[in-house]
Amino acid sequence: MDKETMVQLIQIIISLLTLGFTIWIPIKVSWEQQYSSLLDEYRGFDYAIAYQGIVQFFANECGGDMERVKEVYKNRFLDELENRKPEEIKKEHCLHFQRRLLAQFFWQLNECTNHHVITKKRIARDFSNAEANLVKILIYMGEAIDNDEIMYKDISSAATAKRPDHLRGQNKGLSEMYQILKQSKRYIG
Repeated sequence: MDKETMVQLIQIIISLLTLGFTIWIPIKVSWEQQYSSLLDEYRGFDYAIAYQGIVQFFANECGGDMERVKEVYKNRFLDELENRKPEEIKKEHCLHFQRRLLAQFFWQLNECTNHHVITKKRIARDFSNAEANLVKILIYMGEAIDNDEIMYKDISSAATAKRPDHLRGQNKGLSEMYQILKQSKRYIG
């Protein structure tokens, strides 16, 4: 191989590397921004209230028994739906809202890890295994919804609603996140 061919080959390699980094860097920045935004949201008041509400539901109403979560959540959901007027339900006290808020958060967190930009090791470092316990409760609550046609319906109408595509497999995503979080330390350190 002569000198000119070698220079051209090096230029092609450098051009391809530059192209690769030009594509990769904005993708990485985008996922980093999404992750940072998720962390900021999680530290907010709504999430603190939702976290507290789920933990209190589990401790007080389920007696700390994971096997009771589905049935107790179903009863609570139906009570909130049937026995309260919409103006009486505040998001701070609505267990269904709290579950949705936290389930969506952890599902989005799992999406960050699925794209291999935010690593599972980083998630395990940034969260404690207390969140793993929370996710496990959310999974059981999600199963209660998936297995009950009444809970599955659209609250704004009497018809049963088809689950939106972006929510399908949410419990699968939560299960994946649970596997990551249960490996994390007891305390954030």
